[in-house]
Amino acid sequence: MARRSSRPHRPADPAAPALRLLVCVASAAACGGDASEALPLPEDRGAAAVSVTDAVGRTLAFHAPPERVLSLVPSATEALVALGASGRLVGRTDFDTTVVLRQLPSVGGGLDPSLEAIVSLEPDLVIRFAAETDVRTPARLDELGISHLAVRPERMADVRTMLSDLGRISGRTAQADSILASIDATLERIREAVRGRPPRAVAFLLDGTPPWAAGPGTFIDELITTAGGRNVFADLTRPYAPVSPEELVARRMDVVLTPVGARPGGLPPGARVVEVPPSTQLPGPRLGEAALEIVRVLHPGALP
Repeated sequence: MARRSSRPHRPADPAAPALRLLVCVASAAACGGDASEALPLPEDRGAAAVSVTDAVGRTLAFHAPPERVLSLVPSATEALVALGASGRLVGRTDFDTTVVLRQLPSVGGGLDPSLEAIVSLEPDLVIRFAAETDVRTPARLDELGISHLAVRPERMADVRTMLSDLGRISGRTAQADSILASIDATLERIREAVRGRPPRAVAFLLDGTPPWAAGPGTFIDELITTAGGRNVFADLTRPYAPVSPEELVARRMDVVLTPVGARPGGLPPGARVVEVPPSTQLPGPRLGEAALEIVRVLHPGALP
């Protein structure tokens, strides 16, 4: 049963946070599902309840939009901003580094946050990443009676679900529908633009020596395909995994995409490396923008 909160709402300033894809990489193993459990927020018993099932199978029922929200997942934070619900944010993670968000108190990392800091912010709802590597956070939130929603935006379908659920929870269904329609229209326009063009061989590499590569079952793999590319690491056994210098040479890539600021090591001499904006590693409301960035690299001139 969630805590009853009578505290006044303290609005946060709006901002667009940056996602650190390392959160997904660090917890790429599949997560198990918990038994469904209704976790109502007892704010307005007269309002119709909105129920959502999160990424670990828990059912949460909301009788009113939560007033104090703490998101431990930067992509979910950006989704809330895009939905117009940023005023409900009461804190941030160390990875939310935009100027406006820095004014909010930090609870540390997204996967191993400070529980003391979380409690001090008195959230009505915590949005967390569904990761087997962090069992402490959900267990402690349960003990404290703080409702928490687990998200795991790995595939495009997961991102759609997250946006839709956050829209319903925040009372902004129309805004969520509008964002999803815009994403769909952009992706379809890109598919039409590259139809019939030879696919370009692409690797999407993150930091490290050896570097980590985005593989199958990831939104990045889907973005590459949408933009007229072929992910040379689509045969990895995990969504994200380190790849050796020998593998990098053997894959014969046309281009290596890497996020701005990343420094993948062990690249073959002469490899074409193109830095791409943060939107390409953010599984959130800017999926359409991310696909546009990739298609401009792979097929310049395909779009006006």
